[in-house]
Amino acid sequence: MPLGLAFVPFHLSMCISSCVTLFVDLDSSGLDAPVFSLLLLSLLVLFVQFVDADPSGRGNERSLGALVGLQLGYWPTAIVGLIWPFIIAVVWLIQCTRIWRFSYPAFRIGLWTGFGASTGLIAGQIGAAVLDVGFLITVVLFGILFPSLHWSLGRLPLDEEE
Repeated sequence: MPLGLAFVPFHLSMCISSCVTLFVDLDSSGLDAPVFSLLLLSLLVLFVQFVDADPSGRGNERSLGALVGLQLGYWPTAIVGLIWPFIIAVVWLIQCTRIWRFSYPAFRIGLWTGFGASTGLIAGQIGAAVLDVGFLITVVLFGILFPSLHWSLGRLPLDEEE
């Protein structure tokens, strides 16, 4: 599984939403912390195509898919409630297990990363509201340790590999 596509959008959006919730004072602007986090992530998704150029030229489709996935994963929460992020998280996790095995269009891969980012956005908001700064410390440590332990995930022992 591509670790960058599965882990980075989720983790980055969780860190951004936690930092905005804990450290940014939005009382004078009239914005809520989740909406401000969503705006920051949307701008980041739009500008990532300039930082990470796609050699096949499909970066625009992937960025558009990620933007749609991010918006579609977040805004229905206002109508449906917290059951919607749970549904999006389940869809994202199911896609994490199978999307890397097949050749999907760039828009669908972007949609998948957008769902991961919206799941991280909601998880970061809830974690920061419940656990305060301790959650942010845990997220940062997880971001440091998980990639270094990735080698042990999903691999057979050397004597059992085919």
